[in-house]
Amino acid sequence: MIILSLVIVLDSFFSKNYKKISYYFVQLSLFLCSYYIINNFYFLNENISNIYNTSIFSNIFKLFIILSLTLILHYTYIFLQYFKKYESEYFMITLFALIGMMIMVSSEHLLLLYLGIELLSLSLYSLIAFNKNSIFSSEAAIKYYILGAIASGFLLFGISLIYGLTGSLYYIEISNQISLLNFSSDEYTLHAVGLIFALTFILISLAFKFGAAPFHMWIPDVYQGSLIPTTLLLSTVPKIAIFIIIIKIISSIFSNLYIFWADILFVLSVLSIVIGNIVAIVQTNIKRMLAYSTIANIGFILLGIFTGSIEGYTSAMFYTITYVLFTIAAFGLLSELKNGESPIEEISDLGGLNKQYPIFAFIFMLLMLSFIGIPPLLGFHAKLFIIQALILTDNILLSVFAVLMTVIGSYYYLRVIKVMYFDNSENQLSYISAPYITCLYAIFLILLGLFPDILGQISYYSISNL
Repeated sequence: MIILSLVIVLDSFFSKNYKKISYYFVQLSLFLCSYYIINNFYFLNENISNIYNTSIFSNIFKLFIILSLTLILHYTYIFLQYFKKYESEYFMITLFALIGMMIMVSSEHLLLLYLGIELLSLSLYSLIAFNKNSIFSSEAAIKYYILGAIASGFLLFGISLIYGLTGSLYYIEISNQISLLNFSSDEYTLHAVGLIFALTFILISLAFKFGAAPFHMWIPDVYQGSLIPTTLLLSTVPKIAIFIIIIKIISSIFSNLYIFWADILFVLSVLSIVIGNIVAIVQTNIKRMLAYSTIANIGFILLGIFTGSIEGYTSAMFYTITYVLFTIAAFGLLSELKNGESPIEEISDLGGLNKQYPIFAFIFMLLMLSFIGIPPLLGFHAKLFIIQALILTDNILLSVFAVLMTVIGSYYYLRVIKVMYFDNSENQLSYISAPYITCLYAIFLILLGLFPDILGQISYYSISNL
């Protein structure tokens, strides 16, 4: 926060030609923050407050969010500089979003959680509306703002119900109160109904923020209306933060209400996978297609959480990390390409990419194949772990359903590969910067696919320290 304040003050003294220095200050602040977390990894595990958690679980995710954001801001800087849309405020607002996510990850109090969510949401509203010359950007920001306000209302209503029923907003105290209840007794029937309503309202709000169907209606329009770097940000690190909240809430606060939240997650996951995969087939805009792909992937993550087992949580975490890594690569690659003097918008804009830039085409093909779940890429292991968790918890039909929907969903990924390799096109494709970082990142992802146990051990270690 101190560094952010310093960057804001210094930026006001820079002339227009030197504004880009603020970007390097922002990256420096991320580096210092990650260094501090790594250097004090186990020391931070000693909580200084019962309202703010600094456990190993929180620290691992904070570090992953910061490192992901470093790469995201690299692609953002290149894109904004080339298309003459660079503004220092974009990166500062992103840091405010980071603070919001940090609060969400470490929160042990429902009102502090709400504060983090709102800080993140307000930052995202501003970033979505950043492209002032586009009516689609303004429309997307207004849609997200209105629907986000409704979702926040659901969250606050659920929190107020919990406070009225338990007299506390601390995770541990609420959990202890619920564990003392005997839900089979008539005496506690009204109490139980109130808690179920509270749980439902909170999960509805988080489902909206996560992008799960049927609360997904904002995702395609917002992704399409935003600049590619903004879409890249929206589709990655906020998903990590929301995933952590869902895991913490159901495993700590509502662990004794599994029979209720499992049914909700079951419906959300199935609808997300079906709607995401089916509707993505007819999309022609690359960002809308990846938006529906996001919805489908969120469905798979929720399937892992639905099992309520340590294996399910671990597989869901592994899938979330994998999804974020490959989404950064996909949108990052798109942000480095242009058709003529315009950013990539339509799937057809990628026509002939293999003939002009075979390395780019090959990397993007690997990303699409990983989203499908083709071995030995990392996406295959992510889907496999989810299916294994379903089988271990005797959800055989759900595992068969997941496999069938994966096969159906492979169509729209394969169509992108077909356009890149087989469509004859007169597109004037070129890249706006040397793709060294993207190539190195692609090699890193391939190695992770060959050695998935690295992420597997990190996921298991994190969940074990939840």
